[in-house]
Amino acid sequence: MSLIDGYGVLVGTMYRYACDNGHNDKEYFHCTIQVKTGEGLYRCAVNLDSKKEHDGLHWRVVDPGKSDMRGLSKLESGWHFLESEPESGALDYLRSPELQPTGKCVRADSESHQNGDKACLVWKYGTSGDAFADLSSVLEGARRLLVFGEPFRVGKGVHNIHQNQGDPSESRWSRENGIWQDGAIAGVRKDGTVKIFLNRFKTQATQTDERGKPLKKNDK
Repeated sequence: MSLIDGYGVLVGTMYRYACDNGHNDKEYFHCTIQVKTGEGLYRCAVNLDSKKEHDGLHWRVVDPGKSDMRGLSKLESGWHFLESEPESGALDYLRSPELQPTGKCVRADSESHQNGDKACLVWKYGTSGDAFADLSSVLEGARRLLVFGEPFRVGKGVHNIHQNQGDPSESRWSRENGIWQDGAIAGVRKDGTVKIFLNRFKTQATQTDERGKPLKKNDK
């Protein structure tokens, strides 16, 4: 199965953003970004809950340079449904060429080993406050925002703004696993350069099958 209410991208400009109270002054459950569009304000809920684990939340910022995000940045403001396929402009953390890690690791996640660059997945982990600092670098100075995820069932908003595949079979979210439906936040600057914030959770696999289900070690 895939995201129940569909997948797509919200195009607009940032109105304001803030984080709710979490476990302590360095932890948040969600950060809410209000995006201004011709259809009104949309509320975008970014889940930054680390579940009180030092490596529960993983994130990174991708900097592809100048990009029109496969034409999506030129769309009119508002919500746009996308087919879960690469030709639509949909994102897949594990399959989109422009989202693949490059360079050396700063910190490797629990599934990675410092055994050469090819084995290195460049994901940071830490408090949600740390993640929010990197998210802020994407939001600040952005002329336009593209928010990928699932639309609210009621009201104007977007959630599931994170990896939406690789949840284990016993997870309550496993039924929403699917490829080419990952959430993200892209900030397009005045000079045409783009930064993209990606986030995932430790429990989500970094290799999946064609249904977005976790691959076992002996699967090919």
